[in-house]
Amino acid sequence: MSSVSLSGRYLDGSGAERDCTLRGDRPEELELTGSHALVPGERIVCRIPGLGLLRGRAAERVNGAFRFELEAGSAQRERLAARLAWYAAQAKGAPDRREAVRVVPIRTEVVVTWQGAEILGHLRDVSTTGASIDLTLRPEIGTSVTVGWRRGHVARHTEKGIGVRFALPLSPQDVTESIVL
Repeated sequence: MSSVSLSGRYLDGSGAERDCTLRGDRPEELELTGSHALVPGERIVCRIPGLGLLRGRAAERVNGAFRFELEAGSAQRERLAARLAWYAAQAKGAPDRREAVRVVPIRTEVVVTWQGAEILGHLRDVSTTGASIDLTLRPEIGTSVTVGWRRGHVARHTEKGIGVRFALPLSPQDVTESIVL
């Protein structure tokens, strides 16, 4: 059985939005279970936090799920394979390899701005190079954002939000529990 199992939402062929779980360790071996029975050949669009938007079709039934035939180019498949490998490693207990020491600030509320949107988020942790932020909306990876007054870009999606890499690193002496972004 796959070590990667991620929850998300999907649109089925009728346009209805439903809960789903995507399982699989490789883009060629994805399985999809949903809150509604899928029809083989049905076009599906999934949004899986941490993986993004995935387009494809339901294929034959396998292990109580449907095989998900991904419709993506080679570059998207490579990115997806890398993300799935990362999730598989995390499921097996691999250590977090972000390079800078992180602190949890006392004041966690922060405004995150991108493309005219302002969303209130909560800082999970801050380091000299970036921050992990819980957000209700997740801008795409690579999107330029402002976290408080700090500019950066979305480097990764997390289960509850985003990871941001700052455009300019903070001074190590500024990264304390009392930091305000």
